[in-house]
Amino acid sequence: MSWNNLHPGLVMILFGIIILALPEKCRKYLTLAGSVCAFCVFWMLDSHSTLPFKVTDNLTLQLIDTNGVSMVFLMVFVSIGVINAIYAVDLQNKWEAGITCIYAGSNMGIVLAGDLISFIVFWEISAFTSTYIIYARHCRRSSRAAFRYVLVHAFGGNMLLAGILVQIFHNGIGLANLSGNMHGAAFWLILIGVGVNAAIPPFNGWIADAYPEATIPGTVYLGSYTTKAAIYALITFFSGTHMLIYVGAFMAIFAACMALLENDIRRLLSYHIVSQLGMMVASLGVGSEIGVDGASAHAVTNIFFKGVLLMCAGSIMKATGTCKITELGGLRKKMPITAFCFLISSMAIAGFPFLSGFASKALIMESLHEYGEGFPAIMITIAGVGTLLSITLKINYFVFFGKCDRQVKVQNATNSMTTAVVIGTIMSIVIGMKPELLYQQLTYKTMVDPFSIPHIMEYVAIIAGGAIPFFFMLSIMKPHDEISMDFDWFYRRPLVKIIEALSKGLYRVFGWFDRHVLHGVQFFGTGLGNPYLWTEKSGNLKIKSMSFENEDRLIGDVIQVIVALFAVMILISIYVIKM
Repeated sequence: MSWNNLHPGLVMILFGIIILALPEKCRKYLTLAGSVCAFCVFWMLDSHSTLPFKVTDNLTLQLIDTNGVSMVFLMVFVSIGVINAIYAVDLQNKWEAGITCIYAGSNMGIVLAGDLISFIVFWEISAFTSTYIIYARHCRRSSRAAFRYVLVHAFGGNMLLAGILVQIFHNGIGLANLSGNMHGAAFWLILIGVGVNAAIPPFNGWIADAYPEATIPGTVYLGSYTTKAAIYALITFFSGTHMLIYVGAFMAIFAACMALLENDIRRLLSYHIVSQLGMMVASLGVGSEIGVDGASAHAVTNIFFKGVLLMCAGSIMKATGTCKITELGGLRKKMPITAFCFLISSMAIAGFPFLSGFASKALIMESLHEYGEGFPAIMITIAGVGTLLSITLKINYFVFFGKCDRQVKVQNATNSMTTAVVIGTIMSIVIGMKPELLYQQLTYKTMVDPFSIPHIMEYVAIIAGGAIPFFFMLSIMKPHDEISMDFDWFYRRPLVKIIEALSKGLYRVFGWFDRHVLHGVQFFGTGLGNPYLWTEKSGNLKIKSMSFENEDRLIGDVIQVIVALFAVMILISIYVIKM
């Protein structure tokens, strides 16, 4: 095997297994070493890289397929892997560290897979390892969230598996775009399976339910991989599916509105993962070169600025013990680096000029306008206003710059956490200042001018349209502790009732069998175990005359009955043996 055929995902998985096998003291060095090795292996890949795995004479899997889209996603996966490893170096135990390495490697395997079988194998590894990452907090809330998470993803994984089997039966194991076969079963089954991981409504509730319950580094890892691997899958299977334009636009505006209601920073950011995914889905739904590049570019920039936002939320949680906005305030002076990096990244996600979100959203908006989809473009613009209100203004004002009604005790974040946050922020600034650096890495190398006057004025209008009403309605914008209802309510509540009804029904059925079977066993046990009852209580006079208490009983008749029964038992045994 040559160096350019090494698999960065398998390298990460190998390091994860080694971390689990070795003592705890090796964990820090191996976690970072695994990410750095995967990063280096990525840069050795080229267009000729392959890694075939022969299963049988007639089946060979292709573990490496270096197409344009896969290389874009792999590039950002290995990059954020290094940043995440730096952030988590002082926060994880060996079990969490090992599982997160396997999790990251499995997602790298998803984007490199050259066939459907390899794809589904890495997909399922990602699902199970991410479940443990949620559970790793080891509290009741995380355990329940992990259980709900695995149920949702088991459903999605089974739909995906069923669709892949149908696709293999008709067309073989190769990856193919299914947008032209909307009437086929494979199309809908795979769309549902991938749609669960992409948080397409009504399957979006698991993100806000599960991500905030993971450990601090666990949430950062989860926000970087699962949903972005799903966007890669949507590009591969469904780019050009027109209905996804409207699905994505709805996702963007719906999740941005849900985020406005949240008080927990990590739940709020989880909803904005869904909102940003909606923009990518709308762009890939266009299907043109600029549409695919727009979705890919926004996935790249989103991983960096959303990663920093989640890292900052984790730093706040570690420093203060809470992520609730109503319990925080005035952190700008106590956590100045975190405050600055959060501000920059929150401006990037809102699309401020000269930051990374501005560069990638330019491609998305251009693709929608070229395709003549003005209404979805307006919806995404409105979603941008919601992002500005809920993250850039709401969190920065009430958490960092506003006053708090109570005294907030702050412990300093670790140096590794601060270093990771700064590196991620620099990436957003560099991409925003030099967007051509990003555009040149995309599949079709689409170039647009994001600094055109109309584009800049569009975002100036968004910023003004959000900032002015925010400061005029501060009392309304102030967060409150309240329960928000999402789409999952519509299937979680009925599902509970169905499970309760089934449990009660089964309990009654088994209870009936228990009672009657026990009575039957008792009846036959008593009768067979006490021959006296066979004769003494019989209504037949001849049988009753055989009673053991009757001195006049006919011994010959008793012997005949016993011999006859014994003969019948022998005949039955012979018959059973012959069968």
